[in-house]
Amino acid sequence: MGKIRVIGTKSIYSGGISLRRDRFLLAGRIIEKEIVEHPDSVGIVPVIGSDVILVTQYRRAAAKALLEIPAGKIEKGEIPRQAAAREMEEEIGYRGKLVPLSKWYLAPGYSTELMHVFVATGLKKVARGPLDDDENIKITQVELRIAIEKCLNGEIQDSKTVSALFAYSQSD
Repeated sequence: MGKIRVIGTKSIYSGGISLRRDRFLLAGRIIEKEIVEHPDSVGIVPVIGSDVILVTQYRRAAAKALLEIPAGKIEKGEIPRQAAAREMEEEIGYRGKLVPLSKWYLAPGYSTELMHVFVATGLKKVARGPLDDDENIKITQVELRIAIEKCLNGEIQDSKTVSALFAYSQSD
């Protein structure tokens, strides 16, 4: 691949999510690329028997409601497991044993966001925590086999959910 050298970085927008423009030398050419600086996140595959718990919520960027695994940003001072426990309690009202499954970049072509994915088992119902302002969540329990079919037929279109469900279905 050769040596990559950063020439400069310019902040374009700074907020909860920031945007910067990087200039770098790649294979002898100067490249400019906008990068979304996004906090790392967590995703959870909550399991009850042969079922998984999914959430449906409206996503403005997609302009529709999507069926997804529970997920969210890691807040300042949290480690991934703490964030996963908090998100699971807030979004679906469960606590349980969290075991790391994998981690991956959600959109490495333009975003720094690294998602840490956990499998949650031994679930116990608790009161749901407060939702974020943009969350209007419907909870659904689905047999894993059916969820995988929904990934394959395009009913589940969220990439983190497709990846997490397939990874979980292949784990021991």
